[in-house]
Amino acid sequence: MSDGKEYELAFRPRARLVSILGEHLISDHAVGLIELVKNSYDADATEVIVKIADTGDAERTRVTIRDNGCGMTLEDIRLKWLSPAADHKERDKRENRRTALGRLPIGEKGVGRFAVHQLGRQLEMVTRASDQPEIALSVDWDAFDQGENYLDGLRVQVVERGPQTFPENRTGTEITVTRTRLPWSEKLLKKVHRTLRRLQSPLMEEEHRFRVRLICPEFPELENIDPTDILPKAHYEFRALVDERGRCDLEYTCKHPAVARREEAESVDLVSLARDEMQGESPRCGPFYINLYVWDRTKDHLQESQVSKRELDALCGVSLFRDGLRILPYGEPGDDWLLLDQERIQAPADRIGNNQVIGLVQFDQSSNLLLRDKTNREGLIENEAFLDMRALVRAAIRQFTKYWKNDRPEGGRKRPRRIDGDIEGARVIATAVRETAREDIEVSVPSEIIAGGESGSESADVQPELQTVSQRRAVELIIEHINGTEESIRERDSKSEMFLHLAGTGLAAERVVHEFGRNVAAAAEAMKVIERVLRGDEQAHASLRALQASLETLKSEFRVLAPYEMTGRAQKARKISTREYAELAIELNRVHLSAGQIEACVEGANFTSKVKPTPLLQILDNLVHNACSWVPTVQEGQLRRVAIVLSAETSRILVVDSGPGVDREAESHIFDPFFTMKAGGKGLGLYISSELAGSIGGSLRLAGADEEDLVPDWACGAAFVLDLDRACIVPEDGSEGDVDG
Repeated sequence: MSDGKEYELAFRPRARLVSILGEHLISDHAVGLIELVKNSYDADATEVIVKIADTGDAERTRVTIRDNGCGMTLEDIRLKWLSPAADHKERDKRENRRTALGRLPIGEKGVGRFAVHQLGRQLEMVTRASDQPEIALSVDWDAFDQGENYLDGLRVQVVERGPQTFPENRTGTEITVTRTRLPWSEKLLKKVHRTLRRLQSPLMEEEHRFRVRLICPEFPELENIDPTDILPKAHYEFRALVDERGRCDLEYTCKHPAVARREEAESVDLVSLARDEMQGESPRCGPFYINLYVWDRTKDHLQESQVSKRELDALCGVSLFRDGLRILPYGEPGDDWLLLDQERIQAPADRIGNNQVIGLVQFDQSSNLLLRDKTNREGLIENEAFLDMRALVRAAIRQFTKYWKNDRPEGGRKRPRRIDGDIEGARVIATAVRETAREDIEVSVPSEIIAGGESGSESADVQPELQTVSQRRAVELIIEHINGTEESIRERDSKSEMFLHLAGTGLAAERVVHEFGRNVAAAAEAMKVIERVLRGDEQAHASLRALQASLETLKSEFRVLAPYEMTGRAQKARKISTREYAELAIELNRVHLSAGQIEACVEGANFTSKVKPTPLLQILDNLVHNACSWVPTVQEGQLRRVAIVLSAETSRILVVDSGPGVDREAESHIFDPFFTMKAGGKGLGLYISSELAGSIGGSLRLAGADEEDLVPDWACGAAFVLDLDRACIVPEDGSEGDVDG
């Protein structure tokens, strides 16, 4: 083979690379302006003036950004401004080199200057550093759009001159952009106004603020971007400091005009509440602050607090601040980075949405170097540090929710109408009418019976409208009402039972499906190995054994699902071994118990009960699964145990654990649908379990003081009690009480 020739070649980017960066890294005019304002912050400016003039004509529109920062020298222009991706700011961050005003740079990637390309085709820049001449340069971005030009082939004319724009001892930078690419519509200007108004944290200390002024002659009403005074008018306030370990010191204040003022403070381990969403055992992010200002959007309550819906709409959302400056797009309309609106859809009355809250999540760069910008300036890179911080913020908001639910005014909720009482009342009326036995007597009956529906009364204290009809017709109407209502109740109960069954089955099947997928994947990998090796090879035998083990695991998983099988007909009560179903509930959760290193057992003497087996299993399964989520959150080295305690003497089954227990503030809500303190929780498990308990004639509740003798000494966590109907307990002699099956 002949010797080949070697060459050393270099990358030589086309000039249009600048156009591509400008167009694709900066999404719109508002983001581009913010990038330039942040550059002024990095230059130690204390004042920035943004002027947008002649917006009606794109050819005449001028956008000017002027600051009083430290300015740039000719060397800065050559080595930094004209050198894309210069890393001097990133090095300053790593080495904690601060400006004269104590600031760390916000930028780091060295491409933010291309924001001006997005704003317009022509750039004029004048800058002056201390004790230096003034420097002026001009850039025609159209030259960069031509495909035949190379980046190093284009020259920028730079003029060094005496002070004109910055006379005397003044320093700073002024950038003027003309020949805009898009017209500055009123909608876009309103976005700029909103963005500039929310650029700085309202909680930033005054000495660290820098003033931003907006001048827009065509829309003078948008020039006021002063910070709002709305925050002290919030109905609820929540303040939290989260340290690098995920420990949270929080303060909560209720100031709602319709309820008594209340304040609470506590320390919480947010990591234990966010474990399902955390990327590891400990947070990768550093410390940060959370401030929530929450309103009840009821018209009267907003007016009483002197807050308008328009003002709240303009500022609502949970924003993210770094060194006091906002990071877009967090908190913008439509941005749901904390999933508040997504989760509120499930339970509008029990969750807060973005339109109710002005939230501030604030962190310092120096202790959060892993939280870094995306190149396109649209948020932070979603690495482990960001995901951990988001998980901890969500856990903190769930802590706020437990207080908020206890303090919300009831606000005119309608009392549910009791159909069962209507039936009994109708029966009394029908009996009385029958006993009179005279056709010519006229009687009065509720209008809703005649109409075949509700009269519209909202309370049992309101007298229903009465109509006079003949006695015979009254009897016919009332009997029809009774029959129709009873049929409606039977249909409702049947549908409710089916719904609860499907919901319970879904919660159990979700976990089994996870195991199914994991083991099928393992089997598939083993099969691939078999395909690649010869029959009789030892590696093939090992893979076959692994495949067999996986299939056996799948068989076991589906075996424990057998009791969930249900036909279209309602399941009937039958005699079962209570201990057998308690052990099966533990078996259903074996994977989670093992993953959490949790001991599990059944305590107490077995007894026979006559119940519907599927609801009973679903209740115990949900309670054990719930314990599996909380017990692992205890400190390392502490006991991890779950037990199902059987007590035939009291007709009770207890599910107890050694976890952190139920928070006092949450006790009154844990059986509410969609209420959850668990990361990623649906808030349905305990609600469904409670409803299922009622469907078998029992009830589900937290253990009371009188059950202390039934709770094992080690069980310092949650203790749930399933009360069974005494008639369901089958005596040891084999006789049975009356059971409605």
